[in-house]
Amino acid sequence: MAFPSAWLDELFAKNEIVSVISSYVDLKPKGRKLWACCPLHGEKTPSFSVSPDKQLFYCFGCHAGGTVVQFVMDMERLTYPEAIRYLADRVGMEMPENVNDQALKLARQHKNRLYEATRAAARYYFECFTDPELGKPGREYAQKRGLTPEIVKRFGLGYAPESWDGLFNRLTKDGFTKKELLDAGLLVHNEQKNSVYDAYRGRMIYPIIGVNGQVLGFGARVLNNDKPKYINTGDTPIYNKRNNLYGLYLHKNEKLSDLIMVEGYMDVIGLYKAGVTNAVASLGTALTQQQARLLKRYVDTVYIAYDGDAAGQNATVRGLDILSAEGLQVRVISFPDDLDPDEYVQIYGKTGFDRLKENALSLNEFKVRSLANGFRLNDENDRERYAVRACAFVGTLQPIEQERYYKVISELTGYAVEALEAQGARSGGMVLSEQPVSLRRGGFRRRNDSPEQPRFIQERTLLAACITDPEALKVAIDAGAGTLFLTEAFRTFFEALIQDPKLSIPQYVSAIPSEDAEAISSLLKEEGVMKNAVRTAKDCIRRLQEADGQASLEELQKRLAEPGLSASEKAELLQKIQTQIKAKK
Repeated sequence: MAFPSAWLDELFAKNEIVSVISSYVDLKPKGRKLWACCPLHGEKTPSFSVSPDKQLFYCFGCHAGGTVVQFVMDMERLTYPEAIRYLADRVGMEMPENVNDQALKLARQHKNRLYEATRAAARYYFECFTDPELGKPGREYAQKRGLTPEIVKRFGLGYAPESWDGLFNRLTKDGFTKKELLDAGLLVHNEQKNSVYDAYRGRMIYPIIGVNGQVLGFGARVLNNDKPKYINTGDTPIYNKRNNLYGLYLHKNEKLSDLIMVEGYMDVIGLYKAGVTNAVASLGTALTQQQARLLKRYVDTVYIAYDGDAAGQNATVRGLDILSAEGLQVRVISFPDDLDPDEYVQIYGKTGFDRLKENALSLNEFKVRSLANGFRLNDENDRERYAVRACAFVGTLQPIEQERYYKVISELTGYAVEALEAQGARSGGMVLSEQPVSLRRGGFRRRNDSPEQPRFIQERTLLAACITDPEALKVAIDAGAGTLFLTEAFRTFFEALIQDPKLSIPQYVSAIPSEDAEAISSLLKEEGVMKNAVRTAKDCIRRLQEADGQASLEELQKRLAEPGLSASEKAELLQKIQTQIKAKK
């Protein structure tokens, strides 16, 4: 959401970052920065820094960073608009509801209409569910799944009758336009017939409610075995599934020790019905970094409780590193007999689920055990291959962990622990799955303690030089340095500096995604280090250009080695390679 520039300037001036953060932690001056133990991840040695000059904070431990807005978002579990309102209320500023920016005003009005439309749709579906005739199929399905009237009401469940235009007729009668209903994802446009029809028909409806209490979209399930089983609202101006979690709104004002991550709507509801009330679901998508960050606002520990089948286990493996990379403690609940959480609690109840939770696997034990899924452990050769691979992974862990997990491998394979330890020592260590890398196009990812890539450091140092000295920025612009930034957050920020050398960094950083704000805030690592920003910029540009030239040369050499090239293609590649080599001299 955009806010008027002048209004934001006043907001930041009145919410100076040191004064806001000082109300949470005791900041101590050291050099040009202020320092404290990080309030976001907990530590004994201060690594949390605040730069009054740039109005940014950055934690060298957990890599969180940004402006006063990102800080409030993390500390108070708020969205961006909520954080802006929080800061405005803090200093007694009125929100700019009546700004003279017509486009902003219209966009806000349109979003509000979409919220009203989804809320009206949720009422319609609930009324259909309770209607003696229309809702009979939905009620029969709910009864079969053990959904009591209390559960239906708690989760706002509904039913979409077998009608092509029931919702359309109801909501247009209430004053909503066809465009508003299309933009909210409630209608589907048939391009061939140039007509519209209801998005959901003959399905059980699960409203998706945001932590702001607004209905954002819907999940819709068939009542039989037809495919697809679920249809979900796509991205709209008010909803993106990557940024939300089903059921999280129930916990907005609660203090929880942990949350349980499941796959589907019915898993959340089934667990809730059994008395396990702290489950959330990932809305039909693989777990995303944005969802992990959302979880981090609420708890420090997450239990992954995905289905027991192969697909569920694969999803668990993918989700582990995403959660761990955000500093969350992760444990895995394994379900027997390919059951999903809802099916399991129907059989064994909350007592059985609590027993599984007590025996949940640590992240690394789950990895060691899940590695075995690709091998037949009753086959001698496969068993040996599994042991070699698992030992290589365990060899990367801390010694005290190694002792524990070599015992797990021994349990699975029958090999002696001493032999497994020797194998792990020989392997030299192997990373089971790559840590998130910050150099991929698409932005910055928070890492644990993995070393930063040299390329990332060079790009960051160049950008730090550009904001330290206008002459360094001019050198970078003249050199066409925009093409040298592979980290998207850096490249976008550099382009913004080109457009406006006097860019308000706090305003810019406050409005970008958290992962990008962290990348820009990591520039504070270079603050006060460089003595000559212009010389530093020139040196970084030279090194980045050399790296790109080497990468280009290696790519040409790789293509030359490909089979099936014609003589003319080889000659052309050789010419390019020779040109590249001469340019390096």
